Amino acid sequence: AILFNLKKRHVDAKPYSRVADIVIAVNPYQWLTDLYTDKVRMYYAQKIVWDKNDQDPRIGLPPHLYEVSSLCYKGLAYEKLNQSILVSGESGAGKTETVKICMNHIATVQQDP
Repeated sequence: AILFNLKKRHVDAKPYSRVADIVIAVNPYQWLTDLYTDKVRMYYAQKIVWDKNDQDPRIGLPPHLYEVSSLCYKGLAYEKLNQSILVSGESGAGKTETVKICMNHIATVQQDP
């Protein structure tokens, strides 16, 4: 089931999938510009970091790397807990790009909305 969903999302140009607290990225081998706009970046920051709610802030959000970086920032800033993000994959899988996207988003999120 997981592999079927990963393949389906990859074909649909949706590289991110969520399994519990894990976001899985399948390298699309192309830059999907609509996934990394300022609007998308701030949307995830607003929903996960800045909006006050008692539920899991990921409910209703499509899986995205910005979800991981927003939760990381929220854990650092509000809960005062050390955070880590594990990025794993084979050579050429996009680990460096993933880390750059994540770090850029954390730097953006730290600015007030």
